[in-house]
Order: sequence, then structure tokens, then C-alpha cells
Amino acid sequence: MKNLFQYKIVFFVFCLLYVQFNSQDTKIDDLNNETIEKKIDSLHNNPNKAWEIINLYIKKSKKEKNDESLLYAYRYACNFSQYPENLKYADSALAIGKKSNNKKLLTEAYLNRGVVFMSQSLYQKALDDILIANKYSNELNDPYTVNSNKYLIAQNKIYLGLYEDAHKELSSCIEYFKKNLNITSDLGKNYQMFYLYSLMSLIDTNTKLRRHKENNILLKTAFEYIKQNNLKQYAPYFISSEGTEAFYNKNYNLAIHKLSEAIRLYNDQWPHLNDIFYIGLSNWKLGKRDVAVKYFEEIDKEYDKSKKLNPEFRPAYELLIKYNDSIGNRDKQLKYINTLMSLDKNYEKNYKYLFSKINKEYDTHKLINEKNKIESSLKNQRTIISLILLITILASLFYWNRYNSLQKKYKEKFEEIIAQKPNIEKSESQAQIELKEGKQKQKTLKINDKIKITTPKNSSELEFYNKIPGLNPILVQNILEQLDKFEEKLRFTDNQMSLRLLSEEFNTNIPYLSKIINVYKGKNFNYYINDLRIDYIIELLKNDATYLNYDIKNLASLAGFTNAVNFSDNFQRKFEIKPSYFIKMMKENIKTHS
Repeated sequence: MKNLFQYKIVFFVFCLLYVQFNSQDTKIDDLNNETIEKKIDSLHNNPNKAWEIINLYIKKSKKEKNDESLLYAYRYACNFSQYPENLKYADSALAIGKKSNNKKLLTEAYLNRGVVFMSQSLYQKALDDILIANKYSNELNDPYTVNSNKYLIAQNKIYLGLYEDAHKELSSCIEYFKKNLNITSDLGKNYQMFYLYSLMSLIDTNTKLRRHKENNILLKTAFEYIKQNNLKQYAPYFISSEGTEAFYNKNYNLAIHKLSEAIRLYNDQWPHLNDIFYIGLSNWKLGKRDVAVKYFEEIDKEYDKSKKLNPEFRPAYELLIKYNDSIGNRDKQLKYINTLMSLDKNYEKNYKYLFSKINKEYDTHKLINEKNKIESSLKNQRTIISLILLITILASLFYWNRYNSLQKKYKEKFEEIIAQKPNIEKSESQAQIELKEGKQKQKTLKINDKIKITTPKNSSELEFYNKIPGLNPILVQNILEQLDKFEEKLRFTDNQMSLRLLSEEFNTNIPYLSKIINVYKGKNFNYYINDLRIDYIIELLKNDATYLNYDIKNLASLAGFTNAVNFSDNFQRKFEIKPSYFIKMMKENIKTHS
């Protein structure tokens, strides 16, 4: 009997769950899409329950063949899932947008995928999608999507360090979203979320710009709005902003308290490296280096997992290198040096791409739109013609002035190059002889041959050679002396010369040699060796008119460049003038003085 009773209980529970599930499905079907989205938004801190509603929302949208609501359902799926699942949902949403050929849906789909890419620090892909969304939103003239795009563009500008530009974009976003906070029935739109996100971002931007008074007002506004609307899930993010503010105001104990409180209150899946980073920096400033390093190591662990890191956290590696140098842990020091070099390479690549894209495809497009608005407001043909004529005259004056300025600039650069003292005094033939002798000596050098070691003569010399933490000043001095001989013998004209070959020749490793060149020569290895080659060609052109008749390809080969383009690019980088123009002016200068 007892077992029978238990079976009945189990059967009753199963039936109850079945009815509840089906009734929930029916209930969802009875709700309009705006209400469903509000219900999902209210489950921010209950992802399991949110997923139930999202799956039913997807099922309902497919059943009704409603492309718009299905796209928004997939967008919610992106928000409540992690990479790479969120990208799959984003691609599904984009497929719907493309299939519909509806500009509004295409805008939302590209914008959504851009957000997913940005959350994974895939900034290049993110910006590509955001700019496509921006193009469609401008065509639609939809203020919500225009300002949503503007917010994401601002995030890219913050990444690039363009804080003033980001400040303008975010201020405009806040003004728009704040005006529309009372709108609650727009499907797929969340004015409240973008208002709060824009506030967070503007506060952090102001912190970087040291606009602390403005932040006091914004933080007060944020906390009042959160309290009035019972949005306590957003409170930790603004507490975090208070912590960052405290750090920049040099109140390090308050910073640690606020940032630790934020970490305790968060209820999401993100690692919150910003809080960890500034807790580490605050401890470092208070002299608690052992504690600080533990937080910086957490950042490194996150990088090891994702191989992505915001450039804002770069100083963590500089301090890890400094700390491990002080305790003599060379293995960790070298690890962090290699990581930092890898990060810098990635940052440089991202920076160039993003800056170019924003400048050409966003800011320029924005200016064109503004110009079009002005032109469309003109009431008669005569005004339009007058404006076009004025613009043409101004453009002509601008280009004429620019041409004259460039001519003047080139002349000044030419005279500077002519006036500069020669760094290379040996003739080409002498250099070639020494180069051959150097190669011959290198061939006969045995592995166990000893390099002559010199030591600093006094304290001032010791201080000079002790600029790099963790490197023996005697080693630094001897490498610098070998570099002097390398330059004297014109070894840089060997087009096979590389950092690896030179480090082997100097009996050192690549990171050490690279660091010494960076610190003592003021540039990286590529700039260092290419500048030597350019200076060498300059002296040949200045002292022997025969070389003025050489073509660029021959000059490049003579200097040690593998091709003429590389030679021209480096020449222009160093002297801000093209080599062909310099040679032309040299010839004119000879005619004038002959």
C-alpha cells in the first residue's frame, strides 16, 4: 500500500508539472511580445527561469512566423548565453535579417552581433558590424538605433583612448535615452538599459578625463534612479565606478572598499577585471606589493584562458615584471615580458584598424550626413549654388595653401637633412671591406671563444648602464659597445641582418637585446636598423653626386633594404619627405651652387 501511495504521488507530481508546462506555454502564447520581453528583463538575476521564457518566446515567434520577434528572441538568447553559443544565436538573428531584407531587422541583427563580438574583445569584427548597422540606421532615420550605435561607437573610442570624442557621443546618448524613459511599449527596445549603460560609460570616461565634479552629479543621479525604479541589479556597477573614482582621487583605501563591495554584489558571469585591476593598483600604491601582485596574477590567468585583454590593464604586466625582478624570479619576469610584447603587438594592430575605420567610415560619414542636412534645409537654388561655389573656392584655397605648406615643409626638411652632422663617415668601399672581414671573423669564431668584458669605470657610468631592471649593467655596457662596432663597420647594410642573428652574434638573447635597443637607442630594432640604413644613404647622396643618378631600387639594395617600397616608407617616416623628392632637391641645389 505504501508503495502504491508513493507511485500515486509521483504520478500526480508528473501530471502537475505537465499541466503547468503546457499552461505556461499557453500563457506565453496569450501574452503580447512586449509583455514577454518585460518578463525576460525582470529575470536578469534568474537566468534559468529567463531561459524558459526565451525558449517559449522563440517557439511562439516561429509558430507565428514573426521575423521581428524571432530576431529579438534570439537576441535575448545571446544575452543569456556565453561564447561561442551567443555567436551562434547572433548569426541566426542575422540570417533572419538578411532573409527578410528589412533594413530595420538588418540594423538590429548587425548591431546585436557587434555587441557579441565586442564582449569577446573581437574589436575589429565588432566595429565592422556596428558600422554596417550605423549605415542602415541612418537610412532608416530611427533615433533609437542611431543612438544605440552611437553608444557602441563610443566604446570603441574609449578603447582607442579618444576620451573627449567618447564623452560627446555618450552625452548625446544619455540625453536621448533619458527623454524616452517613459516609453514602455516599443518591441525590441530598452531605453532604460541603454540609459544606465551610457551613464556608466560616461562616468568611467570622466574619470579618465579627471572630471570628478561632473561624476559626483552623475553618480547621485544614477543611484537615485536605481532606487526609484527598484533596479538594484545595476547598483554594483556604479559602486565599482565610485571605487575607480576613489583611486584616481588617491583615496586608495576607499577604492579597495568600494571595488570589493562591487565584486561581492555582482550577479552575472563576467570576471570584472576592472575591479580586480584597480584593487591591485590601490594595494601597490599603499605599499602592499605582495597583495597587489596576487590581483595582477588573476588578470594574467584570465588572459591565459582567453588570450584577450583590454589595453587599460597593460600596467599590470609592467608591475609584475618589476616585482619579479625585485625578488629575482627571472622565469616569471621573462614570461611577463613576452606576454607584454605579444599584447603590444595585438594592441597596435587593433588600434590602427579601429582608428582608420572610425575616422573614415564613421566620423567622415557623420560629417557628410550633417552636410546633407544643411543642404536639404536650403530653400532655393541660388543659395545652393552660392554655397557650392563658396565650398569650391575654400577647397581650392585650402589645397593651394596645403600645397605651398608642403613645399615649404619639404624645403625645411631638406635643409635640416643637409645640415645634420654625418653619423657614418666611412666610404662605401671601406665599409664593404670591413663587412667582408667581419663575416670572415664570424665564420672562424668558435663557440668557446671568450668575449672581452669591460666594466663601468665609476658610479655615473654604472648608473647609466643600470637603466633596465633585471639586467646586469656590465652586460648592457658590453652589448652597447658591440652595437657601436656594428654601426662603425656598416653591418646594417646586410639585408639578412635580423634581431635573432644579431643576438646570436652578441652572445645574448632576443628579449635582452631588444630591450637594450629600445631603452638606449630610443626605438625598436626595426626602426633602429632602418634608420641606420637611411642615414647611410643620406651621407652617400650628400657626398657623392654619382649616387643621385641611382634609381630608388639600387639605393634600397645598397642600404640593405629588400625592396624599394620598404626603403621609401622608412625614408618618409624618418624625414617626412619622399626620397625621390629629396634627390630632386639635391640636384637642383647642385645646379644652383655650380
